[in-house]
Amino acid sequence: MTIATSEAEDVPALISQVITREPTKQMWFRGQGCNTHELNPSIWRRMRLKAFPDPVSSAQVLDLETRLITRFRQRSLPYWPAGYPQTDWEHLFAMQHFGLPTRLLDWTTNLLMAVYFALDHDVSRCPCGTDRCVPTIWLLDPVKLNRSNPRLHGLPIEVLATSDKHVNHWEPGVEDAVFAPDPIAIYGTYNSDRIAAQHGTFTVAGKSMTPLEEGAVAAGTIERIHLTGDVSQLWRLFVNESVRWVLAA
Repeated sequence: MTIATSEAEDVPALISQVITREPTKQMWFRGQGCNTHELNPSIWRRMRLKAFPDPVSSAQVLDLETRLITRFRQRSLPYWPAGYPQTDWEHLFAMQHFGLPTRLLDWTTNLLMAVYFALDHDVSRCPCGTDRCVPTIWLLDPVKLNRSNPRLHGLPIEVLATSDKHVNHWEPGVEDAVFAPDPIAIYGTYNSDRIAAQHGTFTVAGKSMTPLEEGAVAAGTIERIHLTGDVSQLWRLFVNESVRWVLAA
């Protein structure tokens, strides 16, 4: 599938582009410092780099996820508030926050938060190795993503929650035989200050290990905008404007 791609020279031009979308449509954003990075969750990226056969199977992903959640639960138990439910979903969101590999991909409802992550990128350490990284803002229609998911049978749903019965095919510990192929958009638990501050939302990967932007998503579900201006200048202006907004608040 061809991804709709446009360009913006600076942050004001980016904002102007985004606000021309349908004002009633939910839109999620993800900032990535390099245009070569695919929309893959960290557990896939880590497994492909480690001593796993190529290609990695969905059964191996689920097995590793189960072992990671178990180990995380064992080690983190003393740090949770007494009586906290500690469901597998909640552990998964906390694991994502602390940098453990998961099937989650971070998104935000705040465009400027995505800009921050797109610009806060060390080109010298980028895996692309080109020194020509282009900051990229991904735009996702989460409702369209869910409604076009074949496993959800065109149900008139919006963004899912962990309590919805429809998420059973993606939940931690799901059996590989019923593991759904395509990703869904889901609200996470705000069980860390960072998730709350970043207005965090998530997509949860399914069995297919095709990058989200190349998967079976309906046309118009996802697009990207490249920031083409000088990155150091964009960063300096963004930081200065952010400080000004904070002081004026």
